[in-house]
Amino acid sequence: MVMEKTSFELVPTAPYDFDLQWKFYSSSEEPQPEIYKNGVWRRAFKIGNKLVPVAVISIGTVEKPKLRIDAFSKLNTKEKKDISNKITDIFRLRDNLKALYDFMEQDEILRRVKNELYGLRPPGIGANIFEGAIRIIIQQQISLQVAYVMTGALVKRFGERVEIDGKLYYDFPSPQILANADETELRKCKLSRQKSRYIKELALKVANGYDLEKIKKMNNEKAVEELMKFKGIGRWTAELILITTLGRMDLCVPDDLGARKAVSHFYFDGKLQSGDVIRKFTERWGEFKGWVIYYLICAYNLESRKEV
Repeated sequence: MVMEKTSFELVPTAPYDFDLQWKFYSSSEEPQPEIYKNGVWRRAFKIGNKLVPVAVISIGTVEKPKLRIDAFSKLNTKEKKDISNKITDIFRLRDNLKALYDFMEQDEILRRVKNELYGLRPPGIGANIFEGAIRIIIQQQISLQVAYVMTGALVKRFGERVEIDGKLYYDFPSPQILANADETELRKCKLSRQKSRYIKELALKVANGYDLEKIKKMNNEKAVEELMKFKGIGRWTAELILITTLGRMDLCVPDDLGARKAVSHFYFDGKLQSGDVIRKFTERWGEFKGWVIYYLICAYNLESRKEV
């Protein structure tokens, strides 16, 4: 079978480091549904009724970034635009790091971290809020590596897939599929009974017509309130959904263990501080606090890897 291909390029704002973006929070084996391996990012997107496998590679530099997108399907103008918008959002291609970097220059620790992670921006989680919310629910109170295994199992069991040149491209399970899933089948993905129920309930509401995407138009507090109406979504989860799916980087989750460890490492001589202490401390970073915490977490992970 000859597979048609539509290729196009996207130009992120500079600086942008493609590999740095995906090396910290991605899996090379377990589909999330994206897989990042050997410099290639791949997943499938449902565009209308069509499943489109997509691969993304960097063909530029940090200062002159450029991405090539290969969609293994013949796309019309609207379909190409849809995929372009999804990639732009997930890869945060429009983010401008200049103001952040000017701010980080004023603090000796942040300046060092910025120089070490120059061009880093956090990847978006999910092609839509539903996908991002499910993935964040799975991540509650467990390590990211365990969450990757569970999410991978969910994607492989319930997501659509297509094979291109011996590689599988997965899409995230639809709300309809997860709404109709038997709880025992969800449990086979190593999910707890509680998380299985949270996922199924959220999927049922979305499948029955609740529009999660309307949250995009709400301010942070209103959006948090709306998300907390769902079982299993407290403030920590709601704020993390906004940060990871919508790029609301003026928010942060200082109660998160990873955030507490990172800030404590760099500013409290490694003595682990409480969420309340970290929350108060991060106020000094104002609108940049989400960005700064992300950079500190990645820098802390980098130092931890070097020590192993």
